[in-house]
Amino acid sequence: MTFLYILLAAAVVVIAFKINVWLGAALLVAIALYGIYHFIPTFYVTKGNRAYAEGDEETSYQWYKKAYDTGRMNVKMRSSYAYILLRTGREDEAEKVLDPIIRVKRLEPEKKNMARQQRCMVYYRQGRIDEALSEAMELYESGYRTSNLYGMLGYFKLLSDAPLDETLAMCEEAYDYDKDNRDILDNLSICYYRLERYGDAERISDELLAEQDNFVEGFYHGAKIAVKLGKYDKARAYLDKLAECKRSKMTTITEEEIEKLKNELKGLK
Repeated sequence: MTFLYILLAAAVVVIAFKINVWLGAALLVAIALYGIYHFIPTFYVTKGNRAYAEGDEETSYQWYKKAYDTGRMNVKMRSSYAYILLRTGREDEAEKVLDPIIRVKRLEPEKKNMARQQRCMVYYRQGRIDEALSEAMELYESGYRTSNLYGMLGYFKLLSDAPLDETLAMCEEAYDYDKDNRDILDNLSICYYRLERYGDAERISDELLAEQDNFVEGFYHGAKIAVKLGKYDKARAYLDKLAECKRSKMTTITEEEIEKLKNELKGLK
């Protein structure tokens, strides 16, 4: 459709030039200005995506905010902006971006469900874990399935008072859905750890960390599992890897927890 519009605009410009040079020039300028006006949010988002890919989340946020402030972001762009807001610790702003998307009655279900999935993370970041789990379960029970939703469901259940056997069933279902998602694998290893099935926990953790070199939660939980199995050198190696892992506002393991585990390892051989 966009290509047809371009062809139509080009035809109109040619006709205008044939009628009058100044008319054609004025029309060409008007179309150029409209193009700049229309595509400037996309330009800002592209700059934001480039900054994010380079690891500069704050600069990415600045570019996305410029795009949002134009008032002309489409739903996909606004959803991406909400994600950047979460990554930079601006969950209240993310909620304000997502709520209007979710309220659009005629919005395609896939886009609305994606926005609701993101809002689950907003609720979690705001400390509203019960609401986060409730909305995630509503999505799940409606038939919506994504790796990210499974990852959130497992994690939220681990944080809540959900029965451990129920949580394990969800985490194992998630594993069957996607064996490559790092959050799904991490959740399952934690379930096995809490059930004192340390061998199974180590198996899943090893599977996870064989493919990861920058995952704070994975290396921390792998170290805890190794301690339970008396594999102290393995635990120390994982804790050493943590120094190389990048942190963000979304990281769920604190430096205090890491230091506490390091202190527990002192003197153990």
